[in-house]
Amino acid sequence: MKKIGLPRQLVRWGLYPLSWAWIIFGLSWFLQMDMDERPAWFLITLPILLTCLVIELVLPMERRWSMSWRNLLPDIVYIGLSSGSLGLMSAALAMVSIGISGQADGPARGWPLWLQLPVLFLVFEFINYHIHRAMHELRGPAGRVLWNIHAAHHLPRGLYLLMHAVAHPLNTVIIQALAIILPIWVMGYSPEAVLVFLVVNAFHGIISHFNADLRMGWANYLFIGPELHRYHHSADVSEAMNYGATLSVWDQLFGTFVYRPGNRPSELGTDPQAAMPDYRQVFTVLSLPFRRS
Repeated sequence: MKKIGLPRQLVRWGLYPLSWAWIIFGLSWFLQMDMDERPAWFLITLPILLTCLVIELVLPMERRWSMSWRNLLPDIVYIGLSSGSLGLMSAALAMVSIGISGQADGPARGWPLWLQLPVLFLVFEFINYHIHRAMHELRGPAGRVLWNIHAAHHLPRGLYLLMHAVAHPLNTVIIQALAIILPIWVMGYSPEAVLVFLVVNAFHGIISHFNADLRMGWANYLFIGPELHRYHHSADVSEAMNYGATLSVWDQLFGTFVYRPGNRPSELGTDPQAAMPDYRQVFTVLSLPFRRS
C-alpha cells in the first residue's frame, strides 16, 4: 500500500470535519446576531473556497483532472453566461433566496428551525434529483433537449473547483427557479433556515468538484461529496449516477447510489461515442438545445 505524506493525510481525513466546524461556528455566530443574514453566506463560504483552491493547486488528487490554461477561458465564458463567477452567481442566488424568504408566507413559516431544515433540504433534493436524472436518462425529444442543456457541465475531461459553476445558462435557470426559488415562495421558509441551507449547499457544491483526495467515510451515506460526485462525471455511463446535489438520500432510495471507497473513475467526461462537440467550442455547445437533432 502506497504511503502518503502528512499534508495529504490531513486533507484526506481532516478537511471535511474542520470545514463543518467552521460552518457550525459561523452559522451559530450569525444566527445569534441581530443583523442581516445575507452577508453571512459570503463570509462563511469564501474561506472554504479559498482554502480548497490552494489545496487543489498544491495537492491535486489527479493532475490530469486539474484546471488548465486551455480550459480557463471557456470556463470563464460559461460562468459569465450563467450569471457571473462562482462566487457572484451563488451570492446572487443567496441574496435573492434570503430576500424572498423574508417576504414569503407559507406553511413552513411557523415551524421551528429544526423542522424547517430537513424539509427544506429534502424538498430541494427531491426536485433537483428528478430534474437532474431526467437530464441524463429521459429519452425522446424532451430528454434530448434536457441533456443538451446539461451537457456543458460534463464535457470537460477533468474535475476541479471552478467546474461547480460551469453550466449552460438554461441549466442554471431551471435548477434555481424550480428547485430553490419556487419552493421558498411556496413553503415560506424563514431567512435563518434559508441561510443554513445555502451555506451547506454551497459547501457541498464546492467540495463535490474538488480535485483532492478528501474522504468523508460514513458521511457519504448522507451527503454528496467528491467520492460520490466523481462517479457522476465518469465517462462510463453505467456508473455515471449520484444525481443528488447535497444529499445522497434519494440516490440510495431510487437505486442510483454509486460509492466505491478508495477508488475513482478511470476517465471523466462524456462517452467518446456520443460525438459531442469539444468543450472549448463554447457557442457550439450553447447552441445544442436549439438544434433539431
